[in-house]
Amino acid sequence: MQSNDREVSVRVRGRLGGPLPGSSCFSSLAEASGFFEPGSLGYSVTSEAGRLDGIELRTHGWRVEPLQVEEVHSSYFSDQARFPKGSVEFDCALVMRNVAHEWHSAEDLYV
Repeated sequence: MQSNDREVSVRVRGRLGGPLPGSSCFSSLAEASGFFEPGSLGYSVTSEAGRLDGIELRTHGWRVEPLQVEEVHSSYFSDQARFPKGSVEFDCALVMRNVAHEWHSAEDLYV
């Protein structure tokens, strides 16, 4: 993924299972799952400035598991020009496995 002509990297290391972190804004896996389930629309940067590709995830069943994160890094969110130190904090990670799904194009977003 590129943002403003710079490569963006994401690194996550963890293991499946266990509870959500005590610091999570969600009180339970069910609450976290319920928050994300209706959020099926996403956007990706393109080589055209100001245009994001739209994509929609349609699942046939919904099932998530917690991921106990041991390491997480995002060059995008660690960029202090975008996000001053302390303004962004990792919350939790959820994993979807073995869920029948389809990806569909969605309208592009112009920003």
